[in-house]
Amino acid sequence: MILKNKFISFTFLLLISFNISAQKLKPSFTLNGYAKYLPALMDYSFFESENNNLIHNRLNMRGYFGNNLSLGFEIRNRIFFGDIPAIEGDNGLINMSYYIVREDNFILNSMIDRLWVKYQIDKIEFSIGRQRVNWGVNTIWNNNDLFNAYNFIDFDYIERPGSDVIRFIYSGDNLSSLEIVYMPNERKGYALAGLYKINSFGYDFQILAANYFDDIVIGGGWAGNIKDAGFKGELSYFIDKNKFKNSLSLSSSFDYSTKSGFYFLGSYLYNSNGFNEPNFLSLVNINANVLSPKNLMPSKHSYLFQVNKSITPPINTSLSILYGHGIKLLYFSPSISYDISSRFDASIISQFFYLDNLGDFKNILKGYYLQIKYSF
Repeated sequence: MILKNKFISFTFLLLISFNISAQKLKPSFTLNGYAKYLPALMDYSFFESENNNLIHNRLNMRGYFGNNLSLGFEIRNRIFFGDIPAIEGDNGLINMSYYIVREDNFILNSMIDRLWVKYQIDKIEFSIGRQRVNWGVNTIWNNNDLFNAYNFIDFDYIERPGSDVIRFIYSGDNLSSLEIVYMPNERKGYALAGLYKINSFGYDFQILAANYFDDIVIGGGWAGNIKDAGFKGELSYFIDKNKFKNSLSLSSSFDYSTKSGFYFLGSYLYNSNGFNEPNFLSLVNINANVLSPKNLMPSKHSYLFQVNKSITPPINTSLSILYGHGIKLLYFSPSISYDISSRFDASIISQFFYLDNLGDFKNILKGYYLQIKYSF
């Protein structure tokens, strides 16, 4: 509680000084967002089928006060009705998730997932509040993303979660930079991490070190090309302070685009904490909305293949196939999207999950989604 109050007091004092400074300047504001409707049918092999509906509205606001001060505020409003799925809570230091209506078959929830103040001068940037700290460089699995690990299967939350942090960035020459992030947590203590980026030999490299709650973390990542193919990867090694179990999380990927419009992606993930035998809990874990960088997939070895192809300029198709070796989990997801106009688009997305059943893959979950989105 003391840690939380200190963080709130510091943020409050910064907002007061921010407001006093802003009164001397001419502020400007921007507002954008979207509204979308997402009906879904979930067909389980062991349970009754579910029909759920989601109306999702997002508002993104920016305030600019001169050349140095800025404010970010973003909120997601969601209406669930029908067979309501489990809804993730607010895991931040400050609970900013509010249930306006909470009934058995109807929920209206508003959540502030971005609220930060930023000060920039020359090569220095300082910010405090709830913000996205994206340290990942790999396309699918981000082992360096200590603060905002996410599940790529959750296609609805494209913005990804934010964290309540204090953040310092220094941008050097030749694409180099140093970033330091402090994140308090009432239950776990705190995380203090540093990331250094540099460009060399045609590659972007990064090195990180962190006091990450109960672990010491060292890691890094890279992004570049081998001939015409993109080559990315990252790893994090977690040293347990309590001497229970150290762990390694590593991923790499290749991607390639052809002149005919095909895009291919292949990725591999190693999770030393993962299961190496069939486990029904793997389906629960893979559907979790927020994951840990120590456990991005329930399997010890995971492989993913993805291909995208534009049929016509407004129509795009995609297929993703994931295999969890050892736990014998197979997932594939075909989709098709259509850009109706510059503001309207629609998608049909399917997700299929298979688990090994005595040597035979059995379909345990099928999900069908229609997404209609209006952006403004």
